[in-house]
Amino acid sequence: MRHILYCFVLLFITLSVSAQPESWYLSLSMGGCLPVGSFANANPSSAENGFAMRGFALNLDATYPLNRHWGIKGMVMLNSNPVDRNGMGTLMENRMKKLVSFTETERPDLIFSVNSWMSNSIIFGPVYSINFDKLAWDFQLMTGMHVAYLPNQHLIFSNPDNNWDYQQRNTNPIHISLDFLAGTAVRFPINDKVQLKVAVDYQMSRVKNSYEELRMNYLGTTYSLDHLGSGSSTVSSDVVIGTVGFVFYL
Repeated sequence: MRHILYCFVLLFITLSVSAQPESWYLSLSMGGCLPVGSFANANPSSAENGFAMRGFALNLDATYPLNRHWGIKGMVMLNSNPVDRNGMGTLMENRMKKLVSFTETERPDLIFSVNSWMSNSIIFGPVYSINFDKLAWDFQLMTGMHVAYLPNQHLIFSNPDNNWDYQQRNTNPIHISLDFLAGTAVRFPINDKVQLKVAVDYQMSRVKNSYEELRMNYLGTTYSLDHLGSGSSTVSSDVVIGTVGFVFYL
């Protein structure tokens, strides 16, 4: 997140130097982040599903108009989507059962933890505006860097009657990939310096989710570690983002 904010500050300074007063504007918006496709699929039969639920979005952008219709925009984005615990937990449990004997009576010895999907993006691209008397209608197509913070899923089977523990955990907490966004927004003037903006965007990116399976064998006060397996899958983290915010002319 810190590196992305540095990039946005660089964008801010660049536009400030090149633009004349009141020729460019900033926007701060927030709203909902709706996962779509396999990212929202909670079926545990596929590791390429994201098990993502409806979440939160925060956008900060700067636009430099080139003429009446065309402009260049830079945007910093923050998305957060909770994870369907039942779906992801079942996926990991089914994977465990291929290597470890497990019965329902041992379920109290099963510990599962997972965080939300989170991501930051910094993207750039052209914006086309249609200006009416009482509103402006924008269309944008942007691309850039997507930084995903994976849910850090962790499954532990710790039976006190055994002399070992089974663990399955994520091994790549951060993944960086290419980001694409297409969207539209309507801006309503409040006064000469401030506008109300309502926007809808479709964001597409791909995230690699890697894991490993371990067995910890306890020998008195020491232990040994066995690597049982590992793997990875590619998750399509596509979302529809709806936001409301304000535009400020500087």
